[in-house]
Amino acid sequence: MTRVNPFVQTLMHSMRRLLLTCVIAGLAACSDDGEPAAPQHAPPVPVAQQADHQLEWLKQTDGLLPEQWLASREAGQELDRFDDRVSEMHAVLQVAAMRFRDHPRMIANRAVQLETMLREKKIEERAPRLIVTLSQVPGKQRYVESFASLTQQYYNLRTSGLSRGEATDALRRQVAPGQ
Repeated sequence: MTRVNPFVQTLMHSMRRLLLTCVIAGLAACSDDGEPAAPQHAPPVPVAQQADHQLEWLKQTDGLLPEQWLASREAGQELDRFDDRVSEMHAVLQVAAMRFRDHPRMIANRAVQLETMLREKKIEERAPRLIVTLSQVPGKQRYVESFASLTQQYYNLRTSGLSRGEATDALRRQVAPGQ
């Protein structure tokens, strides 16, 4: 009579127990009439997807162009990427991208964020207008800081009581002292 290796013996015992557990679980899943048992969890309820123009933030994974998102937000509805308003917004973002060291998507996000922050302080300025206004601060030169940095400075000035014109004049003096 050959003796079985203890490791193999333990493995075979474990496999028998696993097989028995599977058989018992399979039998328990069946009802007496042979129909499958009801699922343990309810199926997931589909969640209504938010419209693109209602997004609070444009992620890199969103397949939407920043100019289309901003123009659609302004229109209050989804706009086709070939709509004239989308083209106009593209031009605004291109100027801003040349003046700052940020990608148009980040500029769009920061402008919407600034719009929201100002609205919370009862100051109404729309994101596209903010992009145009802040793009004029450095003139035709490239700004040494990011668009986000300028939005924070603008926010601080506006919430301290300065008008849009006063705030942009103060920022221009910081960018090009002596003008």
